[in-house]
Amino acid sequence: MVVKYSKYLALNLVKLSFFSAPFCCIVAAHADHNDKYDFLMAEANHQINYTHDMETSQRFTAWENLIHHSLGKTEQEKIQLVNDFFNRMNWVSDKELWNKTDYWATPIESLIRNAGDCEDFSIAKYFTLLALDIPFERLRINYVKMADQQNHMVLSFYPSLDSVPLILDNINKNLLTKSERSDLTFMFSFNSEGLWLSENKMITIDDKHSLNHWTSMMKRIEKEQG
Repeated sequence: MVVKYSKYLALNLVKLSFFSAPFCCIVAAHADHNDKYDFLMAEANHQINYTHDMETSQRFTAWENLIHHSLGKTEQEKIQLVNDFFNRMNWVSDKELWNKTDYWATPIESLIRNAGDCEDFSIAKYFTLLALDIPFERLRINYVKMADQQNHMVLSFYPSLDSVPLILDNINKNLLTKSERSDLTFMFSFNSEGLWLSENKMITIDDKHSLNHWTSMMKRIEKEQG
């Protein structure tokens, strides 16, 4: 069973491997909004190979509708809608869901299962916001520790490059700023541009500084587009 991304979303995803250079080449994905509407409608009506399972089909239709109807909304509205949409998924451990210790699912895999753990929530939100014209440099996936020292992952959105980010979280579902999340200790963050070991120090992703789970996930995304 293969479920394909819309052509527009694929334009964003195909350029996002950490081993692709330069990272800024994803600007090609920022097409005119009318073109995005056309792509989404054509894919939704003719080209997306949904599963025969009705509930799964409805989730993918809802995802397409979310993107289609949110392109003209404000950034704050987009952030809220995407956060709420994916927070409806069920939290399930990688061991139970994939029989693996640690598995980073693609957005399509998460939607098919309607489940995932914290990194899967963050990844799905990240790529969906890219499809909604949120620049990748204003999004970061954050590895954090919670107050009980459990590892966790959240997505942060920067209203401007020098602002305090909003945190999109599947546990605390409220949109709060980083300064309001004293329960989280931020360890490192990453996006399609690079890896940040601290707030202001960026490391270029290469063979030495890589995220193997991310790289593996990107390869599966490329197969999903085939």
